[in-house]
Amino acid sequence: MDNLVKFSITSLRARVAEAVSIEWQGTRFNPGPLNILIDDIAGTSSGGVLDYSARRAQAEFHVLLTFPKFAEILEQMDANTELAEPVHAVIHSEGDICDDHSFVLSGPCDLNRHALLNPEETKAFVLPGT
Repeated sequence: MDNLVKFSITSLRARVAEAVSIEWQGTRFNPGPLNILIDDIAGTSSGGVLDYSARRAQAEFHVLLTFPKFAEILEQMDANTELAEPVHAVIHSEGDICDDHSFVLSGPCDLNRHALLNPEETKAFVLPGT
């Protein structure tokens, strides 16, 4: 048990500038940059465990996914405001702990129900970085 270190994730601000493809009403398009922030509203804290005996890290991030450019376009079109709201999601990630104690996490992302994205038809995954 001494080899386990629990931690809390209190802040996260990430921006994915690469194209994230979305299909909506039969049309595939690039909605612009994706912002990822810790979801303080979720009521559940984000955190994880470092298991030094297995040299593995695991974390669960409760996040908000926003597409500001796409939201702006929807607002200009007077579309339903629910379509432009952030997507609540949970990223389940894990990865190896490196010799320098750093780690690169990756894993699936579970999306909550949203007016724009059907979670049964939408897949999201955080790929390992380099």
